[in-house]
Amino acid sequence: MKPPPQNDHCRDPFDDALDAVICGDATAREIAILNDTLRIDPEARQRYIQAMAFEGMLAREFAPAEETAVLPDRRRWLMAGAIAASVILGATFAWRFQQNPSMAMNAGDGPPETEDAITHAVITTADKATGRFGKSPLTNGLRLTQGLLELDQGLIEITFDTGAEVTLEGPASLLVESESKSRLTSGRASAYCPEQARGFVMLTPTSYIRDLGTAFSVEVRDGRETDLHVIEGEVEAAATGRNTTNPPKILRQREAVRMTGGSMLPINFRPEYPGERNKRAANNIPPSVHWSFDSWSANTTVDSTRGHLLTLLKNGKPTAPDTLDGPFGSALHFDGQRTFATSDYPGVGGSLARTIACWLRVQADDAPSGGAPVGIVAWGASRPAGSWQLAWNNSARQGTEGAPRVEFGDGYVVASTDLRDGRWHHLAVVYLAGPKADIATHVRIYVDGKLESVTGRRQRLVDTDTTATDASPLTLGRYLGTTRSRKAFLFEGDIDEVTIFEGPLLPKQIVRLMKKNTLQPSKP
Repeated sequence: MKPPPQNDHCRDPFDDALDAVICGDATAREIAILNDTLRIDPEARQRYIQAMAFEGMLAREFAPAEETAVLPDRRRWLMAGAIAASVILGATFAWRFQQNPSMAMNAGDGPPETEDAITHAVITTADKATGRFGKSPLTNGLRLTQGLLELDQGLIEITFDTGAEVTLEGPASLLVESESKSRLTSGRASAYCPEQARGFVMLTPTSYIRDLGTAFSVEVRDGRETDLHVIEGEVEAAATGRNTTNPPKILRQREAVRMTGGSMLPINFRPEYPGERNKRAANNIPPSVHWSFDSWSANTTVDSTRGHLLTLLKNGKPTAPDTLDGPFGSALHFDGQRTFATSDYPGVGGSLARTIACWLRVQADDAPSGGAPVGIVAWGASRPAGSWQLAWNNSARQGTEGAPRVEFGDGYVVASTDLRDGRWHHLAVVYLAGPKADIATHVRIYVDGKLESVTGRRQRLVDTDTTATDASPLTLGRYLGTTRSRKAFLFEGDIDEVTIFEGPLLPKQIVRLMKKNTLQPSKP
């Protein structure tokens, strides 16, 4: 049974592709759209699972008795889809229970998961803007969850967590769906999508637009037609609606089309787009401390911004650094056995926003036994709800082994990229802070400039203790905690250019830091 049709104005090419797959007449292009969307959109994956489960249930419920032994191809396929969907759904709930037992057992262990608290973007410029996102006025720094943004007048720039930047010119309405997907329902917008945001999707009532590394402008009129102008690079675009038969088309720089009624027609290219004439305010650079490891005095090196000292110890005694070539100048090697570094910088405390950025290199065989997280950067008090730690994950039960792991007490987030390949990787961990912020919903991890998907997490509100008598200042190479044998969890690998920012970095700032090793503007 085909799901009931939606209004054309809400129609999504993913829904058309899913319907075609269910009916058994999907084209190769529709299957590609389905696969691409499932790969980048968690919400689409959930819709797919639910649709397969529903169709499979119908196939089983209404199959004639004589068809029980040998089902037609479509129903047999749907039953297989239903079984797969059931397995996936069961595994999803089992995984979530494993990661957060407090969901069903002990509310006192921490607040229940609140998926609706996860944010996907932030307003980075508000120029004479009036309007609302839910009940909140549109202001610089406002974090955006899934929901509708209504701009009555003025201009705003939205930076998505993937790095895509969307500028709206009022009046306009934009539905934020995820960090990689939005829906312009009315008005004018422009989008700039750097390489790390490749694949960003913008939908309109009459079109599907997928970035291929580009800048483009979009205008929606009366919910019936969409004009698309490609400023640079390429996009994949398709007119949507029940009557459309044309496949998506690749559009290149200075090409423009109008999409309406399921058709795509060429129009004259218009070079202007929202924000082009607006001089964007320079992004603020949060205060920071930074160790480059390029210069040492015996076993001590100095932070380049405030003069904080970092001291290298071996068996608790001063030791000379083991340095090697890094991405920028010299890097520091840790042996994973007896060496770590400590500083006189207390770290960022309480629930204040912060960013850790550094370069890491870990070998494939750098994997201690016992399943303990391997400490890289840490500070705070070594007790529940006391420390803030960046490690790499050594427990397959809690997420991808070897992937970056951020901890606060018994809460954690595990990313998806295994770092143990012997290559240098740029790593940035951003904690966004804000009302009801916790480690599971407000932490973003970037590897080589790209936003990581999460493979494991357990929620915990953040309140880092940097003032207690037993609180550790910033430490490198040692996890704050011990095994049952009271041995420390030490890091084995190489590290370079460690910077702690006392505030959240934007995706484009992370990429600039990775490429230039500075956020300061270039001198003319």
